[in-house]
Amino acid sequence: MCVSATAAPGDPLETSSSSEAIDTTETHLRDRVPPPPIGVRFGEPLEAGDSERFRVAYSYERIQKQGLVVSDRDVSQGQVLGNAAPLPVYERLPRSLAVTAHTFQLSYAPHPRVTLVAEIPFIVKELETLDASGFRSQTETQGIGDVGFALVVPFIRTGNESTHVHVGFDAPTGSIRRGGDTMRLPFDSQIGNGTYDLEWGWTYRGHADRFAWGGQVVGRHPIRKNDLNYREGSRFAASLWGVARIFQGLSASLRMDWEKRNNIRVRDPLPNDAIMDPSDNPKARGGTRLTIRPGLTLEIPQLRNQRIAVEFGIPFHQDLDGPQLEQDWSIKAGWQWGF
Repeated sequence: MCVSATAAPGDPLETSSSSEAIDTTETHLRDRVPPPPIGVRFGEPLEAGDSERFRVAYSYERIQKQGLVVSDRDVSQGQVLGNAAPLPVYERLPRSLAVTAHTFQLSYAPHPRVTLVAEIPFIVKELETLDASGFRSQTETQGIGDVGFALVVPFIRTGNESTHVHVGFDAPTGSIRRGGDTMRLPFDSQIGNGTYDLEWGWTYRGHADRFAWGGQVVGRHPIRKNDLNYREGSRFAASLWGVARIFQGLSASLRMDWEKRNNIRVRDPLPNDAIMDPSDNPKARGGTRLTIRPGLTLEIPQLRNQRIAVEFGIPFHQDLDGPQLEQDWSIKAGWQWGF
C-alpha cells in the first residue's frame, strides 16, 4: 500500500516554499542595478538575451510655458506690444503654451548586442495668444507627431561600468500645416517639423551596491529643408544623474540637464516689420536651458520586469533668443514592461 502526504494550508512545508519564492523576488529586486531616470533617452539597451528580448512602454509628458524672456531677462507684455526698443514691432504675442505628449514605445533585441526601438507620439498643444487690443484667443492642435526609429548598441563594458550608443531618425508624420491648407501653422502649434531628423547619442552608466550614476550627450539634426522651405535648428542635450535605491524596488534619482536649440533656418526670411508675432520669428526660436530633474522609480515585486517612474523638471537658468516663452516646469511619467 502506498501512502502519499499532502501539505495542508499552514503546513510548514508550504510556508517554507512560499517564503522562498518571496525571498527570491526580494533578493532579485534588491540586487538589481537601480535604473536610470525615465527622462534619459534610450537609457537601457536590452542586453539580457533570452530573458528579456522585448520591452513595451508608455510615457506621459507635460511641459508648461508662460511668460516672455529676452536672453535671461523677463519682458512684459506691454514692452513687446508697445515696441520698447530694441524690440521690433509686434501686433500679437504668445501668453502660454501647454504641450502634452503620449508616447508609445516598442523595443526588440534580435541579438544581445542590438536593440531596435520604434516610437509613436500623440501630441496635444494648447496655445494662448494676446493681441494689441487686449483680445485673448486660444487654439489647440493635436495629432500623431513625428514617428521615430532607433538602433541602440552596447559599446564598452568594464566591470561595473558600461557605455552604449544610439543612432535614429524621425519620419515627418507630424503636421506643420493648418489642416488641409497650404498655410503654415504657427511654430508653437506645429505637431512635427516637416522633415527627417537624424539623432545620435552616447550614454555612460556605472553602479556600485545600491547606487548608480551616468551621463549622456544627444544631438538631433534636421537633414534638409521641408516643403515649406525652412529647417528647424539643430538641438543638443547633455545630462548627468545619480540614483540611489531607497529600499526594495524603489529608487530616487536626481538629474542635471542642459539643452541647446538653434534658430530656424529660412531661405528667404521675412523682414522683422512683416512678422506680427515673436513666436513666428525664426530668429527668436533658439536658446539654452539648465534644468534640475528629481525623480522616482518603482519596480513592482508582483509583476517581474515591470516598473513605473516619474521625473519632474524645474528650469533654473534660461537664456533664450526672444521674445520667447520661457519654460515653467515639466513632468514625465511612464510604465514599461520587459519580457
